[in-house]
Amino acid sequence: MPETALVLTYHSISDAGGPTSIDADTFVMQMATLAEAGFRSQTLGEFLAWHGGNGDGDRRVLITFDDAFADFASTAAPIMAHHGFTGLVFTPSAKLGGVEDWVGANAPPRPLMTREDVRALAQDGFEFGGHSRTHANLTKLDAAACEAEIADCAGEIAAITGTSVASFAAPYGAVNADVIAAIGRHYRAGFGTRLARAVAGADLFDLPRIEMHYFRVKRRWRALLDGRSGYFRVRQGLRAVREAVGG
Repeated sequence: MPETALVLTYHSISDAGGPTSIDADTFVMQMATLAEAGFRSQTLGEFLAWHGGNGDGDRRVLITFDDAFADFASTAAPIMAHHGFTGLVFTPSAKLGGVEDWVGANAPPRPLMTREDVRALAQDGFEFGGHSRTHANLTKLDAAACEAEIADCAGEIAAITGTSVASFAAPYGAVNADVIAAIGRHYRAGFGTRLARAVAGADLFDLPRIEMHYFRVKRRWRALLDGRSGYFRVRQGLRAVREAVGG
């Protein structure tokens, strides 16, 4: 059986409503449970080395955040640092310093990190990936606009952090063959919203992740970490049904 690893997805660590927010107490539990179970976080480079067969994936996890909400800097990062964890934040580069204003945003909108927040966190070892410039649905854009959203995002983030940007997550998980090809021209890896474990050696531009809003109950979270996947399989099945009917 191919070796697998967990890639976790978060958005906002706050009391805001909706499935993209997880309250701070639940996040504390999730990070503490990871540590109790003997897991360590991976950098993107370590994950890519594992994926290529040259790294240690045992009890390692890649922790990712989408959208660069301000509460990552104020709430999530200090909790992660307490356990020695790092993380990878997929960032809509042109929106930094503002609020979420895209389709599907919360009301009231949640603030995003500033460029200064990103620079300081990068100096502390947190990593940043592309999430387009404007949180666009890339499948709705013409070829030139799509390319610019994907390519220019990397340069804008690198100008802040001083580090090259190697990974990308498409907003909404919305991709097609042309979008994936464009991501591949500018990044080493692409992360999506498919609910599964990452498999070593599989497609680097179809990397699945685990939505952490499914694991707000400690016993379910610890079960997954201990290799008991019954609840996880149920969630995968329900997700498949919802996607099949277009929900």
